Amino acid sequence: MIDLHIHSKASDGTDDIDELLDKIREAGITTFAVTDHDTIEGAMEMEGCAHDDMTFIRGIEFSCITEAGKCHILGYGYDWNARPFRELLEEGRKRRRKKLESRLEYLKSEFGIEFSDSELEKLRMMSSVGKPHLGNLLVSKGYANDRRSAIEKYINPCKTESARLDGIKVIKAILASGGIPVWAHPLGGTDEREITIPEFEKQLKVLMEAGIQGLECYYSKYTEEQVSFLVNTARRNDLLISGGSDYHGGNKSVRLGELCSSDIVVNESMLTVVAKIREKAEKRREPLLEIVEGPDLGAYFWIEPVKIQDIGKQTDNMDNKLELEEELILIEEDIMSDFLYLIFKRHFDNELPANKMRSDEYALERYTDGIAFEWNLTDNYYTLDGIRDVIKDIQKITELLKTDPKNRDLDFMREGLRELGYYKPRKGAYNASITEEDVEKLAEENMPELIDFYKRFCSYLEQMIKAAEENGYDLISVSGP
Repeated sequence: MIDLHIHSKASDGTDDIDELLDKIREAGITTFAVTDHDTIEGAMEMEGCAHDDMTFIRGIEFSCITEAGKCHILGYGYDWNARPFRELLEEGRKRRRKKLESRLEYLKSEFGIEFSDSELEKLRMMSSVGKPHLGNLLVSKGYANDRRSAIEKYINPCKTESARLDGIKVIKAILASGGIPVWAHPLGGTDEREITIPEFEKQLKVLMEAGIQGLECYYSKYTEEQVSFLVNTARRNDLLISGGSDYHGGNKSVRLGELCSSDIVVNESMLTVVAKIREKAEKRREPLLEIVEGPDLGAYFWIEPVKIQDIGKQTDNMDNKLELEEELILIEEDIMSDFLYLIFKRHFDNELPANKMRSDEYALERYTDGIAFEWNLTDNYYTLDGIRDVIKDIQKITELLKTDPKNRDLDFMREGLRELGYYKPRKGAYNASITEEDVEKLAEENMPELIDFYKRFCSYLEQMIKAAEENGYDLISVSGP
């Protein structure tokens, strides 16, 4: 059996991953996808738990809107490291938070309904909070007899369509991640009204122009007639055929593996999207390294500045400083500030648009004194050619260190190290009374280590450039003190 539309507790399902995996096994399903709303937390956890004799496919479901109306877009086989996809996830998270606050305000203003601090905290801590969570809470507080009536009476009247993601942008982000975008339950989902054929055709036209690659033809709510209509539409338009139950555990009366309202048995060969997902996975060449932005470095001023992620680990570290330290290759902050900062500073481009998006606190005119530049190096961007120039500069400096360490072309490094009073690796701290001789002695002692470091660092930079080119990135963000 197969089911490519399953929700976990990470969004609005009721089963955690362990429970869900047991139920999938009991249902006899061997190929499946976890497709939580606007979040990949459940999918990433399941990827590490799925049994070897099962085929697990990364999935997600985005709540979208286009000029033709509301819709849901499924994404399969994505690379979550792709920047457009990660940016989309972050936008989706923010929009869900905004939608929640709008609904809470609506309940308060229209019905006088307020929740306790602990209830609000629980809602706001959820990674993908939605109508079912609010509906269940309203039922528990006695405002309705069941979740559906609670949603219809108290939540649906609050219009939040503006909080949905742009469907065109969603499709493009999934494609940019190497994934396959599929229109979910195109005739209307469970507990939703059935859309008319003219509405369907209008939305299909919009989505196809945006690059949609498949239709969810087999769906728990659909009759054999509806399934046949969607399958024929997919074949006629050269679209992939997908199918799923839209299982939500106790939040919906839908069974795992239920891909039609009748007793149609759907096997993997009937869903052409699976073969395409496998084909793309075999051809995908994931880069070894990619620059990551990490958390808000301004909040952790002294954490390690240059981060090169080994994406082979497939670990989402965006919001966890401890995991950042454990899962990323780190160039130590003290080496960066002593021996790289001064070089990168020579290549900083004030005119690069990405570097003009500064707050007043880090206005460009403050860069002249060196302080604002130093503090804001965490957000500086370089073009790929700019990084190549940095590599050439480091290589030139490395050669001088080997052959002529007293060359005047290295004076900018000596002066910078003294003036900025930076910390030397394993050699103690500089102070205001340090002499020229002290600097030369420390530099000489560290010379072999520094030359080796520069060589390895240039190799890292070259891999960063390669990863950027392969993934369509134009800029590299370099972190600093």
